[in-house]
Amino acid sequence: MVTPLLVSAATLLLIASPVGRAAHSPGHLPSAPIPLRTVLPVAPDFSQANPQGKMVQLSALRGQYVLLDFWASWCPPCRAENPVLVQTYQQYRKKNFTILSVSLDHNRAAWLKAVKMDGLTWPQVSDLQGWDNAAAARYHIQAVPQNYLLDPSGHIVGQNLRGAALAQRLAQLLGKPSK
Repeated sequence: MVTPLLVSAATLLLIASPVGRAAHSPGHLPSAPIPLRTVLPVAPDFSQANPQGKMVQLSALRGQYVLLDFWASWCPPCRAENPVLVQTYQQYRKKNFTILSVSLDHNRAAWLKAVKMDGLTWPQVSDLQGWDNAAAARYHIQAVPQNYLLDPSGHIVGQNLRGAALAQRLAQLLGKPSK
């Protein structure tokens, strides 16, 4: 007597076996499934005031690569990274690249003094709320400096890229830097 469990197991074996399927000769193997493109997260949108009081919205920068940089004037590692960002900006600004810096300062005068001293010529914004900065909260910023590299459609394509890592990623995406 054959039990129903044994019949079910035999049926599964027949269904899963290669019998009845075309054999593949070497060099004519079935193609592997094409992997689907990984869906990249879209950067959360926000708007904050620039030093002149005009509101700057992140999504208004779509159409170009954007390095979203979180920093503060009182942060030594941030200030040490700024010369690298200045050089990177100069090299790639004509290649569809910009930076949007979000300051986690409370003190407007200190923020603007650092922007001027460090030669930061790209868009700067802050709500002057320090660690309670609304944009920093949307990105769960716990320490500075931090950054996100966004593609022209607003998807995050890099995070916390500094120095050579930032240069390498931009070269992959935008080619060699401009002189």
